[in-house]
Amino acid sequence: MKKTNLFKKSVISKAVVKAMVTATIMASAQASAAGFQVNVQSASALGNANAGFAANTDNAAVIATNPAAAASFDKFAFSFGGAYAEPTVETTGDNAPLAGSYTTLNQLIDNDFAVPTKSDYNVENSVHTSTIPSVYAVIPVSSKLAIGLAGYTNYGTNTEFSDDYAAGLLGGSTKLTTFNLNPSLAFKVGSKLRLGVGAQIVYGSAELERNLGDAAAGSALETVLTAAYTSANPQATANAYVSNPAISGPLAGMARGATAFSLEGDDIGFGWNAGLLLDLNENHKIGVSYRSQVDLEFEGNYSKRAENGVTINTGNGTLDLSLPAIAELGGFHRFGDLALQYGVVWTEWSSFSGLTGVSAEDNKVLFEKAYNYEDNIRYSAGLSYYLGNKVILRAGYALDESTGDTTISIPDSERQWYTAGLTFKISKTLSVDLAAAYIVGEETSFTETDSITGLTYEFTNKAEAVVGSAQVNLVF
Repeated sequence: MKKTNLFKKSVISKAVVKAMVTATIMASAQASAAGFQVNVQSASALGNANAGFAANTDNAAVIATNPAAAASFDKFAFSFGGAYAEPTVETTGDNAPLAGSYTTLNQLIDNDFAVPTKSDYNVENSVHTSTIPSVYAVIPVSSKLAIGLAGYTNYGTNTEFSDDYAAGLLGGSTKLTTFNLNPSLAFKVGSKLRLGVGAQIVYGSAELERNLGDAAAGSALETVLTAAYTSANPQATANAYVSNPAISGPLAGMARGATAFSLEGDDIGFGWNAGLLLDLNENHKIGVSYRSQVDLEFEGNYSKRAENGVTINTGNGTLDLSLPAIAELGGFHRFGDLALQYGVVWTEWSSFSGLTGVSAEDNKVLFEKAYNYEDNIRYSAGLSYYLGNKVILRAGYALDESTGDTTISIPDSERQWYTAGLTFKISKTLSVDLAAAYIVGEETSFTETDSITGLTYEFTNKAEAVVGSAQVNLVF
């Protein structure tokens, strides 16, 4: 994949944050959650399908979703770990929008071009595997005050199609990596209520690239057929045109991989989060949290192919991206050796209208992709079985609603999570969490229209993923 050195900003604060997170980010990608959300911040929580995550104070990772929980710790707590997600996304083409035009052309010329078929739009594994790190610390300051420090990710995607993919203006490369540094304060209010508030410092890195794909052949087809059917001798005119390599090359698919648009950059955005925890006792807890929207603005250069299909225009541009707000309710209730956990997560996906690149010189739209998303809800339920004092066995199920329209660049559908995990307490101060999840997406058929060529494509998507996660917890 070709890359351009774009969207660079020499801001000291951004460079510092980037240096802090680069050492821990290997890759961040869509781990088969709604939209481009990532739901693998904790191995212990993943074992329960994140059910009750906002209320379960088993380890320091709880502050990823509820900063108030830090006030329930009376000792220093530290957790670190990561998840490995291996998604499988199978995209099947259900039509070939240029097939009719190729058939018409072949009726006019002496040597036929290959007619596109639905299979030309089939793709396997367009979403890459990812490794997603996380780290958490809770520092009690007094009997009523605690500091939380967290590093994790809530959003990311990493889809990439081959350069010569036929629907290149829809596929291409769409990569978003985010990492959230989240300092927070938590307070005890009375014996049972904890309140928390924090700041979000989100480093985001984005890369978009689109290739000509069918646009190259479509332009050549339009040129030949228009000339042929406005001439006295359509066959002779068509044959004369296709003898020109500038026409025959695109018709043979040789120009599919040419870059149509590309940009690359990073930025830092800021937000806040707050939470409440009813810590009724060690067996019954209810948590509520809210994480604000974070806006990222990438500024720098762009590279865009002009309407003539040949000239590459460059200039200064901007791309805005909104990371949606999240609200969560979680509950944890233990009865003897068995604990019941539940969770409801609302994500304000309606705030993400799409991606639009704009020229800084004249405010013209350089790139535009709409995502007709709506707010979604994720429901989860989990069970934990306490096997003596050393082992906790975990299981969970979650239903993650679709955010709305599916696209091949960000595949989305309703998903079901089946998870299992365990916690092994090595000593009073050290424990280890292991978890795995199998995620199945609903098979989805959809249409997508390219705004440049006007071509409408039909696809069917099947998606599933396997996620493994490990975490080490220390208390002292």
